[in-house]
Amino acid sequence: MSVLTVIGVGNPLFGDDGVGIAVIEALRATQLDMELIDGGTDALGLLEYFADRKRLVIVDAARMGEKPGAVRCFDPAEADLILKWDHLSLHGVGLAEAWQLATKLDMLPEKLWVIGVQPGVVRVTNHLSVAVRNAVPIVVTLIKKFVRYGEELPCNEPIKDNPSSGFSKEVHIHG
Repeated sequence: MSVLTVIGVGNPLFGDDGVGIAVIEALRATQLDMELIDGGTDALGLLEYFADRKRLVIVDAARMGEKPGAVRCFDPAEADLILKWDHLSLHGVGLAEAWQLATKLDMLPEKLWVIGVQPGVVRVTNHLSVAVRNAVPIVVTLIKKFVRYGEELPCNEPIKDNPSSGFSKEVHIHG
């Protein structure tokens, strides 16, 4: 089993909502020991990847009330709170519902983080906005540091080179 499982969630045909998939594509080029999963838009289908994993990162677009391209990592306690608020998913059954079901079925991994990227353009287009495209290497670097050096993901603190000035509790994960 890999050191880390990374699931990119979103729809690459809906602008910045595809950031999770873009991160997975960028991580494939690193050839590090990671299990990389294109989670697409079926959040309920992600349940099979929750079980029997020790460390799991979900990367997705997240409305955080920040500038487009802002990157934020949420630890499990924050992610649980945030995902419970997400009742407006772009993908039918969202991450909130998948999270709740995984919790009830005792399927959550030992460690789980959600990395959110503030979208700028969420409409029919197969391109990421410039700000979100520039955030992809920031997310990749975070994940690479975790895999290479065993560093914890920097949740609850500003992420270097992040245009975000702070954290807003108005967060909606597009899952």
